[in-house]
Amino acid sequence: MFFARFSDAILGAILCIGSLVMILVIIPISVQVPKSNKVLALSPDFWIKIIVWISLALGAYLIYSGLKSAKEQLSEEKIADIKYQRTLHHSPSRSVTMAVIVVINFFVYYLLIDLLGMVLASVIAVIVFVLMCGERRYKIMLPVAMLLPVGLYYFFLKVASIPMPLGIFY
Repeated sequence: MFFARFSDAILGAILCIGSLVMILVIIPISVQVPKSNKVLALSPDFWIKIIVWISLALGAYLIYSGLKSAKEQLSEEKIADIKYQRTLHHSPSRSVTMAVIVVINFFVYYLLIDLLGMVLASVIAVIVFVLMCGERRYKIMLPVAMLLPVGLYYFFLKVASIPMPLGIFY
């Protein structure tokens, strides 16, 4: 049960190694950065590097928390119980049905963008997807569904200067 006890630490190490490979090898080779670029936030590799650095930090945290929990010396029965609780036990037909519903929701979301605009369509889409994931606490669901699309809208509008469709709110 080595892998069960150290699964979080192993996942964190894989995430850290992948992030380091991205930072040191893949991004410098595959992303062309023009020398005339003076604004760091508009550099083609800036946001990619931000995401990869966050992944590296999350991987390091997974290693730390995985090693910390492995020190607790959980019994084999306790580890098996934790693994059982973490896995979802859905039938294959339910999984296929959920995948089809997700695809249909993406098409509906795409059609709603022109009609309602990016912000309102995204609020609706976030609520639907959060409900599909099993979250039923409105105190969590509604602020996330409101703040995430509005925050992204203002980021793209003000920071990146990319206009977004407003739909009926022109």
